[in-house]
Amino acid sequence: MSKKKFPTLAAILLAVGIIWLLTELNIITINIPWIPIVLIIIAIGLITNRYMGK
Repeated sequence: MSKKKFPTLAAILLAVGIIWLLTELNIITINIPWIPIVLIIIAIGLITNRYMGK
């Protein structure tokens, strides 16, 4: 049996997409210039977890 893993990348992309859509529709206002840095850090964490093992 293989243990199913939570689709972390898909969840992050979904959250970013929803926030981006709500911002473009002027439903919410987010002025955070460091969001790309947070996304890069999350991506590096996901990559290192996958290739460095647990």
